[in-house]
Formats: sequence, C-alpha cells, structure tokens
Amino acid sequence: MTKQINFLDETNAYRFELKGNDDAVFEISKDTLIFNSNDFYRLFFKGLEEKPEYELVTPDIELKGQAKHVFDTVAAILKKACDSIDADWFKNVGIPPTESCEDEKKLDPKIEEK
Repeated sequence: MTKQINFLDETNAYRFELKGNDDAVFEISKDTLIFNSNDFYRLFFKGLEEKPEYELVTPDIELKGQAKHVFDTVAAILKKACDSIDADWFKNVGIPPTESCEDEKKLDPKIEEK
C-alpha cells in the first residue's frame, strides 16, 4: 500500500509528514539544512513488514529555490532507498524462526543443522 508524504515549507524548517499520522514528521532545518539520516530511517524504514511504497505529494504551489532543491533531493533519496529494497526480504516476516530455517533448508539442501 502506498503511503503519502506531504511536504510543508514552514518558517524554520522543511517538513515531510506521513499522511494520516501527524506525529510522523521528518524535518530539515532551514538554518542548517542538515539531513539527519537516522531520523529519516526511523520514520520511513525502521520495523517494516513489507516493501515500502511512498508517494511524495507535490505541494499546490510551485516550489522554487532552496525549497525545490530540498524537495527534489529528499524525493530522490526516498526513491533510491525504496527501489533498492528487495520485496523478498520480507517473505519470512511473521514466521517463527524455526519455520523460517526449515524453509531455507528446503530451498538449499546444503544447509545443515548445527
């Protein structure tokens, strides 16, 4: 399911908010323009149970200058990160470890019990 991310050009920061969750916000301060990769990861990628799909919603106003640069840069980072995630990474999510190991043994008979 695709989750939408709204972009807001606030007085002191650029905000990226997960639609439907007002507490889920990633900010880039206009004073420093520091991109905190840890905050970005925690908001958009930590604890996923399926391949993420995000849509960065373009604001109704035309973005210019620094705001456009920040929006485009975050959009590119988000796209590249999502594209690099393989959906197969999540195929055993929710399966108890013993069952997951059994599945791997079926796929590769060379795996032996230790």
